[in-house]
Amino acid sequence: MDLLVRRCLIPVGLAVAPVGAVISLQGAGLFRMFGAESLLSSLLATAIFREYSPALASVMVAAQAGSSIAARIGTMKVRGQIDALAVMSVDPVRYVVVPGLIACVIVTPLLSVLTTLLGLVSGWFFAVPVMGVDHGSFLANLYAQVSLVDLWVGLGKCMAFGTAVGLIAGFLGLRTTGGATGVGKAANDTVTMTIVLILVADYFVSMLLLRLGV
Repeated sequence: MDLLVRRCLIPVGLAVAPVGAVISLQGAGLFRMFGAESLLSSLLATAIFREYSPALASVMVAAQAGSSIAARIGTMKVRGQIDALAVMSVDPVRYVVVPGLIACVIVTPLLSVLTTLLGLVSGWFFAVPVMGVDHGSFLANLYAQVSLVDLWVGLGKCMAFGTAVGLIAGFLGLRTTGGATGVGKAANDTVTMTIVLILVADYFVSMLLLRLGV
């Protein structure tokens, strides 16, 4: 968990913080055409809590942590350390895969909370001081729009995506062959597969929640 946080904290923050600014800059002009600038915070909150923060946080965890886990396990595999664990009656999955899986499941939602706050702060900064949206209306609509459901939806997505990152990284790491080339391929395949899976799964989960009215 410590390693994941140190690897992912700054990249995740840099990836998500500008999203709130972009939504505010683009949305303020659009809402102003209809005299509804105060509703900008409602759009910002929904987009950040439910979509951008969970998806981008999970993607960055996949890129930073997933590749690292797969490379570490892959290196152990090609060096024969995984086989040595099996000879000593130590379950390799429990010893080398499960810790990374648990770390991904726990750290991804925590990073999402941080990125949500950064996205909202950057959105507020570009909406209120820069674009001139009323501060009171911005906060009032933000509080009115956000609910615990939005929070739990975002955290639930992060836990599911973090689980996928840990499982795919562990699986590909244990199947590594071919020395250093195989280790690099396992790390690269982990990033590619997990990012595609996260984006596709996020779409279908969002569609399902929309149909259920959640």
